[in-house]
Amino acid sequence: MSENNVTANNDNVSKNILIISVLGAVFLTIAALELTGKIKHNEAKDEFPVSSYQAILIKKGEEHKISRKPSNQTAQCINEYLFITADDDSNMQGLIVDYKNRGVRCQVAH
Repeated sequence: MSENNVTANNDNVSKNILIISVLGAVFLTIAALELTGKIKHNEAKDEFPVSSYQAILIKKGEEHKISRKPSNQTAQCINEYLFITADDDSNMQGLIVDYKNRGVRCQVAH
């Protein structure tokens, strides 16, 4: 019976050491990658994506159901390009671009 108790204690210690070893290895790996410059940080804070959008192609005459809940964003046509503005922060404005970083054009309604 005493041998079982010793084995159980050794298993507990081994599990704790294993958990500490895994956490230490993860921490050391991240630290090494950071120190060698392998982890890239975006320095230009104004160039990172704030949100992602998708187009739903609808043929003329067809309908598509959308959520009734508003997105809290408004599109504006400024200098013939489409911008998105946050409804709750007028200073937050972004130019809509395609996958090649080209501005999406729009027509001002007359």
